[in-house]
Amino acid sequence: MESAKTPAQVYEEVFVPAIFMPCTRQLLDVARPRPGERVLDLACGTGVVARMVAPLVGSEGRVAGLDLRPGMLAVASSLPAPEGAPVEWVEGDALALPFEDGTFDLVLCQQGIQFFPDQTKAMSEMCRVLAPGGRAGLAVWRGFDRNEFFGAMTEVEMRHLADLGMTYEDLAQPFLFGDPEWLHGLLAGAGFGAVDVEPRSLEARFPADGFVENAEFAYSAVVPEFVDDPGAFAAFVDVVDQEMAELVARHRDGDEIAFPLHLNVAAATA
Repeated sequence: MESAKTPAQVYEEVFVPAIFMPCTRQLLDVARPRPGERVLDLACGTGVVARMVAPLVGSEGRVAGLDLRPGMLAVASSLPAPEGAPVEWVEGDALALPFEDGTFDLVLCQQGIQFFPDQTKAMSEMCRVLAPGGRAGLAVWRGFDRNEFFGAMTEVEMRHLADLGMTYEDLAQPFLFGDPEWLHGLLAGAGFGAVDVEPRSLEARFPADGFVENAEFAYSAVVPEFVDDPGAFAAFVDVVDQEMAELVARHRDGDEIAFPLHLNVAAATA
């Protein structure tokens, strides 16, 4: 990792090709965007969903990517524009979306709902900005019982969190809402109908060199407090890297680390 890069840049370079591009393919396969649709990529991060959906809705469609973190949006807006629909990058809060009622035909949220402080409110906002008959598509990781690599990594991290002032929930949050009934109930409770949740899987493939440092630094794009103390963060990375060596070696495939990831993908109608 080059120290001059921001966490969001490393997130785009490491996490996006390793897990978020294949995750987006699973999400779009379920959500089935249509030509001409108006699409919101909610909690867009560096914009992988927006960039991949734009060609599918075409030049007659419209795409907006919304995120609360300006660092993520700075990277998203710096990347080449995709073919198809124009993409607008918007800084905003999922709990108070800056859009009129009925603005979109499709709202997509990939691995973002776990981080919202009020998931029910966020779902209600998604429903509000959808036109009648509009659709929502969401993807969340399943629990550590189905995602053993990151479960083992989190166990290692837990032993060394105190010096960073972080908690188990700060690191485990992406995997805490993997129960399909939770996701189904959340959508139904917000007023969505015809809710369907299905399990999906993908293969994660990360560059092996510098995996731990890159993964930890990139995660601070989502939880910036992770790197508040650079010295403590560097010490944390060193000890996690040492304790992860055997696990990383077991999953090494040439120049990469490969392991399965399991998720739930939901589709619902407003």
